[in-house]
Amino acid sequence: MPRISRYKLQEDDRTGFKQFAIQLVKDGPWKVMPEEFDTTPPSRIPLGGEGDVAGESRLNSQFTLSPAVSTDTGPGLGNPTVAITAAGGITPVFTHPWMQITGDLAAITVTAVPNIVRGREGQILTLQCVDSSVTLNHGSANAINFMDSRSTLQLTSGMVITFVYGTGGQVWNEASRYRP
Repeated sequence: MPRISRYKLQEDDRTGFKQFAIQLVKDGPWKVMPEEFDTTPPSRIPLGGEGDVAGESRLNSQFTLSPAVSTDTGPGLGNPTVAITAAGGITPVFTHPWMQITGDLAAITVTAVPNIVRGREGQILTLQCVDSSVTLNHGSANAINFMDSRSTLQLTSGMVITFVYGTGGQVWNEASRYRP
């Protein structure tokens, strides 16, 4: 019997690509690359659908369809835009993932003390400014701590800021900021 070197190049019977002989695998009557080796599915239960490899083919009438599910959020379930006033400040609404705020078509500086109504330990408040700008004030009296210790922060249209409430200092601490 002749010796075959494991480094000898051979052609793959299906694709014709050259591969070292030791790396080819026997798949029925063919020698193929390992990634082309056809394996049966781990289950004998038919999977259904086009290209079903484990069972008989099915007609479309043999499939059961689940009832239609609406993904429409419907009216009133989206994030409403809250028009805030300088003296009224921001009262968090936690029924939505974030609050959309606006100065009601005019740029405002929140003068209410605190700027944002106090919360509970660990509450997360995300504000997205839409339309007009809103300026918030830093400080313990205003119950806001910004990451960069600036005295004021102007939220412009599209800007998103996230706060986490800490009862230790009874302040909303800035966690993140995004300015488009």
